[in-house]
Amino acid sequence: MDYSILLHTEGGAYSVCALTDDSASAKYTVGNISVDVDISRDGKMTTVELTAEGDGKCYFSLYGKGKAAFFSFNDECAHEQVLRQSPHNPTEYLFAIDGSPVPMIAAVGKTTDIFISDNPSHCDNYTTQHIIPEKEEFYLSSGDPGGAPNYHKSRDCEYEPDNHPYYHDVSSKPHVFRFIWVKSGATTVKSIRRDAFLAIDKKWGEGDGSVYRAVSFSSNYMHIRKNESGTSDLWVVPGIQYANCQYNRDAFWQTWILPAYIEEQSYRANSEKSIQEAEYPLFFVIWSYRVKMSGGTVCKEKCDIAVRKIFEGLNKVGDGRYCPDGDERHSYRNWFDICCFEDDDADAYSQGLCVCALRAAKELGYDIGDRYDKALAYYKTLFNGEFVPLSLKKPYLTLDYSVGDLLHYILFGETFIPDEQVRVTYKKIMSSKAKTPYGTKIVAAPDGEYLPIEAFCAYGEPNPEMARLDLGRYANGGSYHIYEMMFHIAAYIHGVDGALDNMIWRLMIDLDYDGATHEYMHTVKGNGVKANQGWNAIIYVFWDIICKRGIGDRKFFDAAEEKLKTIE
Repeated sequence: MDYSILLHTEGGAYSVCALTDDSASAKYTVGNISVDVDISRDGKMTTVELTAEGDGKCYFSLYGKGKAAFFSFNDECAHEQVLRQSPHNPTEYLFAIDGSPVPMIAAVGKTTDIFISDNPSHCDNYTTQHIIPEKEEFYLSSGDPGGAPNYHKSRDCEYEPDNHPYYHDVSSKPHVFRFIWVKSGATTVKSIRRDAFLAIDKKWGEGDGSVYRAVSFSSNYMHIRKNESGTSDLWVVPGIQYANCQYNRDAFWQTWILPAYIEEQSYRANSEKSIQEAEYPLFFVIWSYRVKMSGGTVCKEKCDIAVRKIFEGLNKVGDGRYCPDGDERHSYRNWFDICCFEDDDADAYSQGLCVCALRAAKELGYDIGDRYDKALAYYKTLFNGEFVPLSLKKPYLTLDYSVGDLLHYILFGETFIPDEQVRVTYKKIMSSKAKTPYGTKIVAAPDGEYLPIEAFCAYGEPNPEMARLDLGRYANGGSYHIYEMMFHIAAYIHGVDGALDNMIWRLMIDLDYDGATHEYMHTVKGNGVKANQGWNAIIYVFWDIICKRGIGDRKFFDAAEEKLKTIE
């Protein structure tokens, strides 16, 4: 393979120089644009930084030419593709894009060269990968060439892809493009992903050699975007399936593993409107406490709004139960978005988070009165003698009931659910039909069977989206990685036998599927959905914290490492 650096302008593409992995610095001129090339080598990794300034618009490409098998992060490319990381409109949820979660290309021949560009925010979210196997060439770019040779319209998408060329204006500020070049022995998509994750973590993360940490950090690092809504400079998206939009809930979990400056930007990106929806006021208050403990500055006015909103939810009935707002269909009151709850219902997930948020509010200096004690007492009353149910009015098995309790332990060193309630609930769920070969159902009937549509209704009516789901998909009995792993971790903290083994079992379900973790596993079909869902990184973070406290067993990490290092 031969590699070179190209500069693309509106007038055409121009060769700047050949690329070798020898350290070097040079300056070139292309028309009215000055180009600095800085190459530095460190072992098997070469870092390339390209800077353009002058008069005009342009973008850079690494151009590869030669006989090899070309891989994107997704898979081997058999035909021409243009892959993107962002559709550039935060408001378009249903959109069409030929995307790749990581801006990278691997050329597999006698050896394997992996090229990975820095996260898309550095290029105004316009990183692209143009791969043309038919011509034995590819472009790893900091701009967009336009076009979509591999696009096929889906009936589920409301918007056509944004396929216009994009050039950076270097008349106003320099344009910088960074990428790394890694020599690898990987030859399969799983092993290429592993080596890519390790390289990203080594270059832009802590790089301690842990593959599991690299998977957790790298996927989120590549989800950083320029915030095109304007509420902050940067934010982090859950995955490329979510447009260029931060989801406050997901970002709360994602930013635990990201650099402090990203957490600060993502925290400040929460709008006054958004922090009053669903369980977001709970998360914002807890997030504010975390920012304070990290030495950051709390957004006091927004935190005041969130605290007031929590008090409103507690005042709806007045007996300690927390009732968050929903939409007109009584859905979208928490992460379990398309499940409907009656207005005075209290779900265990939100109630537990409320307990944690009230403790955080107190630590932040708010006068919470007796609300913490009342909310905690009400949470304990949800236990029906056999298990903690989905909600007061929905007597079903659920895995998310202990999220607030685990978070309370991580932040304050204490749990609040009685050990016996956790032990009984855990045994009830894991000995039932809720446990499947593809993970444990997020919700299930008391015997573990899938729930009928009526179970997801409020006042006799379902959210129409819920009614369209087949069994085992999404919230209709799917197995969510983050919530199941938190369920097992919480049980471990409470001293439940078998929880550690179940943590390992559940992680392997994802990794055996394709070497990544997913939003959820379909518990009937067995397929993983949305690889590299950002919030799954919190599982690594929490277990690392627990291990450092001398409570966690590194057997979990050892199992993850052995699996990921040997995956092919």
